[in-house]
Amino acid sequence: MSGVVVGVVVLLAVLVAAGAAMALRHRSWPETPAFARPRPVTSPGGLAPDPNAGFFTDRGFLFRKRHFFVGTGCPPSLVVDFPSLDVSRREQPVRIARHGIRAWWWFEDEFYREAAGLGADDVLAWVRERDRRRRARQDRARLLSAAEESLRKRENG
Repeated sequence: MSGVVVGVVVLLAVLVAAGAAMALRHRSWPETPAFARPRPVTSPGGLAPDPNAGFFTDRGFLFRKRHFFVGTGCPPSLVVDFPSLDVSRREQPVRIARHGIRAWWWFEDEFYREAAGLGADDVLAWVRERDRRRRARQDRARLLSAAEESLRKRENG
């Protein structure tokens, strides 16, 4: 009989401790910045850079270091495996967070958001195409600048 009582007491103590830990964890959750408050999605959107997105760390329950992601329309999300994501994002896009139908991706040194259900291959293709277009615009601008300079020299010379 006393073994049953001890078991019940131990079980109650474990439940109380677990409840306290959950309450402290929730209470220590970071505030949501204004730009990160959830917004309705009016239409599924393709990939777009998110200049507000980023990570921050804090000390939570028992002063354990926690990594949080926050982005435009994405309240703070706990990122469990930050070190491995930091390595992976250098080679391929990694999904960092999901809130509703929106998803946030981290690739190389930038963050992107989308609401179209894209996969890592889609994100990679989109980013590479954007880079190609940017390089082509720069090349075209350099070429036009050189041509204008050449014409100016010819008119003045």
